[in-house]
Amino acid sequence: MTTNQGIHGAQDTANMLYQAGSSAAVATEDWKSPAFKEYFLDWAKAAQTARALAQMRIAVFGRMKGMGDIVGNDEMLLRLIGPEATYEGIGDVYKLMEKVSDSDIDAGIAEDRKNFEIASDLPAASHRYAMRMQLGFERFMSERGFHGFSSNFDVFQEDGRFEQIPMLAASNLMAKGYAYSNEGDVHAAVLVGAGHVLVGDAHFTEMYSLDFEKDSALMSHMGEGNWKIARKDRPLKLIDRELEIGGLGNPPTVVFSAQPGPGTLVSLATLPDTDYRLVTAHGEVLDTEEYPDVPMPYFHFRPQSGIRQSMDRWMLVGGTHHQVLTLGGYARRWELLCDILQIEHVAV
Repeated sequence: MTTNQGIHGAQDTANMLYQAGSSAAVATEDWKSPAFKEYFLDWAKAAQTARALAQMRIAVFGRMKGMGDIVGNDEMLLRLIGPEATYEGIGDVYKLMEKVSDSDIDAGIAEDRKNFEIASDLPAASHRYAMRMQLGFERFMSERGFHGFSSNFDVFQEDGRFEQIPMLAASNLMAKGYAYSNEGDVHAAVLVGAGHVLVGDAHFTEMYSLDFEKDSALMSHMGEGNWKIARKDRPLKLIDRELEIGGLGNPPTVVFSAQPGPGTLVSLATLPDTDYRLVTAHGEVLDTEEYPDVPMPYFHFRPQSGIRQSMDRWMLVGGTHHQVLTLGGYARRWELLCDILQIEHVAV
């Protein structure tokens, strides 16, 4: 017995780390058990995500006026979590759009035909323009070393040269693994990028309305969505979308509902004492019926604690109006990421 005192070494090491002010993950488990392997994978994914955040660069094109919860301290974000937010001119994307070749657009359209059921009334010229925008944004990020972007609708109309807002670009680029958010919300874009690494196929969304009968929130946004989370038993549709916001032409928009099953909504809140809090709601994506009159991605999400209690807590702890969804039972990965980043985590 005296030759097998492995726990002593672990206790001594943990004590020294604690005294040195260094945080460490601890898992008391048989190292050969499935539970230990699962925990280690979750921790490794969290560590990988923390490293990705330290290298992440987000391009920002404008910010929505009058929306307070998307405003943060970019220097604090860089210092405490890692990502760099850089404010760019949308004209640089336009210049790259002009250089996109017809053959590249043809290839992108062919890929869309593989992925989507394309509406017969979607004008070919509109689809081609949307693909030109997508390729322009993708080349901008590739050439300048960005991992994602956030744009506000108004910048495209204010520039005067754009025909659409980039709904298709946002959806396809999220599906390719880029970070994204709208309205200049850097924090939400960062969480999409984090979710891609931590779990895979993160999705930008928000709560459109509460359904008390379903005990859920109807989730959607203006038309962007990572279609990699779409349910498998319905076709992905690409439609000609009338849109009142933005003041430009109809943006081709991908329409789908999310795969039913477990999932986690996350929001990064800025605290008044120069710190961050990650607000999470673990729950279930419901088997959402088809809504023919909803021309954008949508689904119902039911938090484990119920929509009433969850929303009470969400607003009391500073959860924002933009969220990121990851599918699957990976709530612990978000908690472990907070431990590594040394930011507060609140589950609601």
